[in-house]
Amino acid sequence: MAGRMDWLKLGLPLLAVTFHTRASGQSADLLPEMVVLAERRNDPDEADSVAEWTHEEIQKESPRAIDEVLSREPSFSLYRRQTSVFGNPSAAGVSLRNTGATAASRTLVLLDGVPQNDPFGGWIYWARYDAAALDSVRIVPSSQSAVWGNQSPAGVVQMNSNPAFEDRHILRLGGGSQGSVGGSTYHQMTNEEKTRSVAFSAFGFHTDGFYALSPSQRGTVDRKLETDLWGANLKGAWLAAPGLTVEPSISWYTEDRCNGTNLTENSTDALDLSLRVTSDEGDHSWQAIGWFQDRTFESVFSSVNEDRTEEVMALDQYDVPGQGAGGSFTMRWDGADRWTITTGTDFRWVTGETNEDAGVFRTRSAGGDQAFEGVFVSGGYKVDDLTRLDGSLRLDAWQIMNGHRKEVSLADGSILRDDHPEDRDGLEPSASIELKHDLASCLVGRVSTGTAFRLPTLNELYRPFRVRNDVTEANPDLDPERFFSVEAGLDWKPAGDLTVSASMFHHWIKDAIANVPVTDPAKITELFGVLPPGGTGAQKQNVDQARVLGVEGSVEWLPHKDVTLGISGLWSETEFSDSPEQPALEGNPFPQAPDLRLIASGEWRANEKFSLFGGVEYGSSQYDDALATREISDYTSVRIGASYRHGNALYQIRVENLFDEEIETGVSSDGLRTLAAPRSLWAGVTLEF
Repeated sequence: MAGRMDWLKLGLPLLAVTFHTRASGQSADLLPEMVVLAERRNDPDEADSVAEWTHEEIQKESPRAIDEVLSREPSFSLYRRQTSVFGNPSAAGVSLRNTGATAASRTLVLLDGVPQNDPFGGWIYWARYDAAALDSVRIVPSSQSAVWGNQSPAGVVQMNSNPAFEDRHILRLGGGSQGSVGGSTYHQMTNEEKTRSVAFSAFGFHTDGFYALSPSQRGTVDRKLETDLWGANLKGAWLAAPGLTVEPSISWYTEDRCNGTNLTENSTDALDLSLRVTSDEGDHSWQAIGWFQDRTFESVFSSVNEDRTEEVMALDQYDVPGQGAGGSFTMRWDGADRWTITTGTDFRWVTGETNEDAGVFRTRSAGGDQAFEGVFVSGGYKVDDLTRLDGSLRLDAWQIMNGHRKEVSLADGSILRDDHPEDRDGLEPSASIELKHDLASCLVGRVSTGTAFRLPTLNELYRPFRVRNDVTEANPDLDPERFFSVEAGLDWKPAGDLTVSASMFHHWIKDAIANVPVTDPAKITELFGVLPPGGTGAQKQNVDQARVLGVEGSVEWLPHKDVTLGISGLWSETEFSDSPEQPALEGNPFPQAPDLRLIASGEWRANEKFSLFGGVEYGSSQYDDALATREISDYTSVRIGASYRHGNALYQIRVENLFDEEIETGVSSDGLRTLAAPRSLWAGVTLEF
């Protein structure tokens, strides 16, 4: 407790001092500056994005969860080929450009500048972000993410809420296949002087789900992936003085999921509080943010017999609490349209543990605390009308402390183990530099390089998990991952109706964290005791060197003013390149990392009200394990749909996986193949006024 309080004492004064700063000057529209500061942009007009969606584009997609919008970008994926609506939250970390060798997120996700990665596991609850409440979503490349430090080596996903001081009312309703039904309501009201506003939203979703195994592999214990989730948000805004805006918010979310059998399930309760204060004084602006997050997670794993007629509880993680608190202070200066400087500090403290029963043999309690504090500076300089230079530097101090793991026999109450790993700390630098140059009137070139890090999450350090009969152990001795990245790209617009973009990148990863198979009998006994019949054992370990080399590109063409065609893709080569301690991994690709992903799309706007759209997605084969022995087949999925706008209402109907292809998401060691959603219909309406 003393360690965590020391870190809080360091950070809280940084926030407190801002409330004594006198804001003065203009009462201009503050909303763009709020976004610029929250995203730590150098140039708000020319900031590069891998992909970006406006409020209107998000509503048009009519997503059940916001990751369904992000997945239209080939470089974005969750760990498995599955929307978060049906996937386990622990597999909902972000993988940009296939940079993750495990399900842990190598990408930081932010809402209005507040980190959204789970305090304990780093995963994201994508379904809690109501599309009606979002003004924009942006994927930021690694060349611009070093300013955020931990959890952002592969990039950042930036989400921004609807701007304050605007009256807005939105109602969304939808339903479709698998007994799915959902809805949300969003209301923002503002006083006449545009100095105070309050926004409230609530949402809910239910689906009966589908069977994750094919009929030939199912048994009597198997159930559909039924899901229920609800949430509500309340946010205020107050123009306390000219140029000074205060925004408190509170968010609540809960979900219950069946994971495919009678016994397996998981549930989550989440409560978030935040306060954001923004001051805009013309050429100088600042923003202070403070937040608190509370999570409760439960998950049950089972052991199933060969013909899937019986199962027994294998691991009951009945209480996995996590909490996080933090804050940030960001300042920004503009210099006569030639340069910008953004600097500041942030801190975060997280704590969590898993409390669980391993069958009828033992009970376990394991967890710990982490603390981070960083200082950063970034700047942009317009060398001339054709050239711009952007760079950032950051230094993070981190601590891993109060680690513990205690196991007690359920039979006689004897202590089986009582471990207390030593506290650790360290300093980690991050840096990036990017050069952009207009090579011609229609051609822009860019080149960047940088380095960043990721500290293992509490989940990786302390929580074991199980997928069917395959067990993975945590590792309290994991070291931070270190990324070194280079990238070069071209943006070409030869005509008003044609846009072409291409990038080549290379990430080198030192001490990459992977689920390394354990085959030594003595080590198996030490870590697992006895493995399930037909199952395997693995442990999270650092691999000396890994790399990701790739090319991504996109083409958008408007052959007619009412027709838009596009194709985008990602090719990447992942490899565990040097692994003296685990030689069987060398040369193998990362699990769940396809070499190729292509997405083609088209839209025909028949008139101002009616449009037809469709798309084809292809993903190459990939492996489900670090030894590259369990291959997941490639897939092709087709989607079609139509939308119709009438007054304030937007109607949409679409079919995903039109030809009902069996899309595999995983293969266990005993040959069971987990499937993504079959052909699915979704129809919805959005009313906005």
